[in-house]
Amino acid sequence: MDDLQVSPEEPQPEATPAPAPAKRRGRKVLIRSLIVLVLVAGLCTFGGMYYYDSVALPDEISLNQATTVYYADGTTPMARIGDNRTVVGIDQIPVDVQHAVVAAEDPSFYSNDGVDFGDLAGAAWNHVFGDGEEGAATISQQYARLWADLEGVSYSRKLRESVIAQKLNDQYSKDQILEMYLNLVYFGRDAYGIDAAAQAFFAKPARDLTRAEGIVLAGLIKRPAGVDGKGSPFDPKVDATQAHQRFDYIKGQLVALQFLTAGQAAATTYPDTVLTPTQTRTRALALGNAAMDKPDGLIVHHVLGEVAALADPRTGQLLYEGTGLDGKKNFDLVRNGGLKIVTTIDPVMQQVAVREAGRSTESNLNQQPVNLQGALVAVEPGSGAVKAYYGGDRGSGNDYAGFYNDPVLGDGQDSCCGGHPAGASFNVYALASALMSGYTVDSHWNGESPQSFPNSGRSTAAGNPVRNVGEAAAAPHCASGSAKWCTLEESAALSLSTPFFGVAEAVGVPKVIDVARAAGIDSMWATVDGKQQRVDLTKTDGNSAFPKLFNTEVAIGQYPVTVLDQAGGMATFAARGQAARTHFLKEVWAGGKKTYSEAIRPARIPGFTEQMSADLSAALQGTPQHYNLGQKDGRQTAGLAGTWPVGPADDTAHAWMTGYTAFSQQSPGLAVAVWVGNRAEEGKIVDKEGRTIVGGSLPGQIWRDFLDGALTATKAPAVPFAPKSNVGTKQVGTGIQP
Repeated sequence: MDDLQVSPEEPQPEATPAPAPAKRRGRKVLIRSLIVLVLVAGLCTFGGMYYYDSVALPDEISLNQATTVYYADGTTPMARIGDNRTVVGIDQIPVDVQHAVVAAEDPSFYSNDGVDFGDLAGAAWNHVFGDGEEGAATISQQYARLWADLEGVSYSRKLRESVIAQKLNDQYSKDQILEMYLNLVYFGRDAYGIDAAAQAFFAKPARDLTRAEGIVLAGLIKRPAGVDGKGSPFDPKVDATQAHQRFDYIKGQLVALQFLTAGQAAATTYPDTVLTPTQTRTRALALGNAAMDKPDGLIVHHVLGEVAALADPRTGQLLYEGTGLDGKKNFDLVRNGGLKIVTTIDPVMQQVAVREAGRSTESNLNQQPVNLQGALVAVEPGSGAVKAYYGGDRGSGNDYAGFYNDPVLGDGQDSCCGGHPAGASFNVYALASALMSGYTVDSHWNGESPQSFPNSGRSTAAGNPVRNVGEAAAAPHCASGSAKWCTLEESAALSLSTPFFGVAEAVGVPKVIDVARAAGIDSMWATVDGKQQRVDLTKTDGNSAFPKLFNTEVAIGQYPVTVLDQAGGMATFAARGQAARTHFLKEVWAGGKKTYSEAIRPARIPGFTEQMSADLSAALQGTPQHYNLGQKDGRQTAGLAGTWPVGPADDTAHAWMTGYTAFSQQSPGLAVAVWVGNRAEEGKIVDKEGRTIVGGSLPGQIWRDFLDGALTATKAPAVPFAPKSNVGTKQVGTGIQP
């Protein structure tokens, strides 16, 4: 108005004194305010309905939050994946914590309509005149701002905040709005939401926060990241003075709002213990993606593969498969769905497995040659639950105990390195086939080595006879005094191959394959066109596999199998022939509700009776006795050792010990498989003394010590095996009586 031009033709007004500078500034402020109000009104009129109709409310948008993987107890976390946020209900946030946040951020929260119009006008003025000032926002507006930022909205932010805030207050209660806000807001230290903040600063869930701890967290919201991300000035580990001043200010606000009495405020002192940023990072690494670089990371891959494979039984639609903005399929519903995934892994047994199969100072592998690699799997008979799993030191490395298909943190393709020739440890399936075909465990078979089998194209004349491996490579010491007259029980205890090759010829190779399939061998590797190829035995039976993929050598463990499958197979015989699907997934929880629980449906090996099981376990008790692998508590064990050679010199390259303890209503027992081989390419394996490693030596020691530690720690009762039943009528197989 001061610069208004007047035409010369118009009469000049009488001169008036120039306004004082202060009055002139006041007039400018008034005029500009009117302009801003008109501008805001115009924008609201023009865009209000658009914004009002297009804004997204909380129930229309899913909030990314961390998925946590737990051990079988459901309380001990194994790893956390996805965003560092855990959504909790308002009933899980103490009232004192709620009040502290209100006192710090929006004292009129419980009475306002969600919008601070002074803040809106200040934002408009700042937008037009750029003076840098902006008023305080309500909790509803802050929440709206976070949502708008999450959706990439920046234009006319304050208008959008106000509309969303009003819509929130129209449709939700104050408790609901506060719950939404506290699950979304950032507290610093990479903690999104009140529960993550409670863990980051106090190592506890939100529900356990004290009043003082809640005040500390409420004080962080104002400036959670600080300058250049160096940490909030209200973080006591960044600036103790400002942190305590902020604490006292919020206490005063709580008294002013009558949330606390003066006496209660005086009694509320600053918490004695607040985690340092280093401690927070250490805890986050222990639970977060860094856990994937520990042995348990392989378990996470296995269980995520099982979660991703869950499907609706009616439609077959995968429950957690989604589509990203790029149109590609993904499993973000698992990674950022806030799921609680409970594994079957026993935390105590897992510790023992890592200790014994890894290279701890207590392990039998300690100070052994660096090329050696161990793998161990323990499975619960009757349920198929994997109780312990060690496939290597890093979840991002090779899995020597099995393979996984993880489309959540991986590419969904088979991982590397889980199959190894099982040697004589695979004899158990030929032994079960013999019992099912009427042979007794005392029937006699030729254990001589080398030995010709012309029907299978194996003969000394052709230069490819069947040989026993390891310490049984020469003439075995059977009770008869003749290597040609050995019982099946002796053959199992001595890890002989030639008798069980004869068994496969006698009963039929397809039968041996089908028994292995029914017991739990899901995968086996065949050589096709010069390349190893995994065969899915859940879809390929014995008649289809023999002789196209596997020959008679299958009975003596030539074809690679996983340690996981071998443990599952042994669990079947421990459960007296009842096979249960081997699995890592126990439960899935979403939004506090159980959405999946393991389905255990044991199925008996067709034709394999409990009496046969008793005889098989009686025969297998000889192996631990032969190798002096008894338990400290005198517990009975049954098992098989195995080795497999490599190269023209038949050097041992793979060594196994597999077996189990007795299964009963009083004790579920435990089945364990251990493999020791090379961590790189196949090659000769020797111990630190230069001695050839066989199944009953280093793998057997790991097997024995794991069972000792796991069963002692879990206080599993010791029960005996059922007595021998002496089933069958056939007394002679390939044996030649002296």
